Amino acid sequence: VIGDIHGMAAKFENLLGQIDIWCAANTRAELRQLIFLGDYIDRGPDSRQVLQIVQCLQAKGVICLRGNHEQLMLRATESERDLTNFLANGGRATITSLGTPAAFRQAQEWMRALPTSHEDELRYYVHAGIRPGIPLDQQTAYTKLWIRDSFLRHRGPFPKYIVHGHTPTIYLDPRQTMPDVRDNRCNVDTGAGANGPLSAAVFNDRQTKPIHTISAGAEN
Repeated sequence: VIGDIHGMAAKFENLLGQIDIWCAANTRAELRQLIFLGDYIDRGPDSRQVLQIVQCLQAKGVICLRGNHEQLMLRATESERDLTNFLANGGRATITSLGTPAAFRQAQEWMRALPTSHEDELRYYVHAGIRPGIPLDQQTAYTKLWIRDSFLRHRGPFPKYIVHGHTPTIYLDPRQTMPDVRDNRCNVDTGAGANGPLSAAVFNDRQTKPIHTISAGAEN
């Protein structure tokens, strides 16, 4: 499971390479599924390249979730206020990277089809989190894309183990440059769009928590 990429293609390609290396070094660690938690665009300089890589992988079976930055881009053409909000959150870099209005519209169409969550027997994957005390099938799209405080503060169990991004670990603790693994959730966003590394968490079918985490900068 890979966290928020934010247009950082070099970190993204490096992380994919690190995942391949780790899988090759662990003979039982066959890579069966990649899941992206959203926020492919904005802030970084290479949103177009990131989207191309992600869409190519999606065609091979990778699961791609929608993040709040995709939602901001979808709404950017609805009103002047929504456009301003998109630009204020790193959208200018995305517009520059995509290059043409046609490319922008094509990216929007792809984003519109992205789901806001995915689950398996052990875990629930979502961009931002869920609202505590609400069943998984009653979580709203807005909550799944945007929630922070009440989700992050919750110490009790959730209906399933939650794997999420959205809130960079380095915002809460500058030293937390690896995924933040808790008893009830795992935050995979380590701030790739804010000078932090891009990270992944590796899971198996036997335990809820990750069995390994990987973080990659642009060159390491």
